[in-house]
Amino acid sequence: MQLLYSPTSPYARKCRALIIEKSLESRIELVEVSPLDDPAALHAANPLGKVPALVRKSGPAIINSPLICEYIDSLDDERWIPASGESRLLVLRQQAIADGLMDLTIGRRIEKNRDASLHYPLWIERWERGIARTLAQLDAERAQFERSVDHGALSIAVALSYLDLRYAELDWRTSHPALASFLERWEERDSLKLTAPPAV
Repeated sequence: MQLLYSPTSPYARKCRALIIEKSLESRIELVEVSPLDDPAALHAANPLGKVPALVRKSGPAIINSPLICEYIDSLDDERWIPASGESRLLVLRQQAIADGLMDLTIGRRIEKNRDASLHYPLWIERWERGIARTLAQLDAERAQFERSVDHGALSIAVALSYLDLRYAELDWRTSHPALASFLERWEERDSLKLTAPPAV
C-alpha cells in the first residue's frame, strides 16, 4: 500500500502519525506528492486532487482522512478508534472537531495569502471567531482527552500543532496553557516528531 501525502497537510499528518503509533511503517509506503502540481498518481487515486489518499493493491483507493484512519486502525488488533458505543462516538467527535479546526485554519490561511487589497474581512473574522470558539471548547472538554492515547487525542494534537504552523500570531499557547501542555506531551512522541511539517 501507498499513502500519498504532502508534508504540510495536517490531514495526511494525522494518518502518518497513526501509522507510526501502530508500527505499520513496513506495510504502508509513504509517497510525497504536491497536490498543486496536479500529479497523475494523485488524480488516479483521488479525482478530487486532495491528500491524503491510500492506494491499495486491490480495491479502490481510500480517500478522506477519517476513512483512511479507520482503515489503518483495522490493520491490526490494537484499537485507536473504539469499535462501538459511546467511546467510539467520543473519539470520532474529537476527530471531527480537530478536522474542523484544521478546516478553519486553512480557510483563514488561504484568504490571508491573497493580496491585502483582495482580503475579505468578513470571512477572515468568521474563521478567527470559529478558531477561538473551538479552542475554548477543547479547553472545556480537556478532561475527556488530555490523558488519552487514542485517535481522538492524536487528532486534536495534530490540529493544535497546525495552528502553530499556519496561525502562529495567534499565540494560542499563552491563552490556553493547559492545551499547550497537552500538545507538549504529544510532541514528545515519535509519531509527532517524525511527522513534523517543514517550517514554511
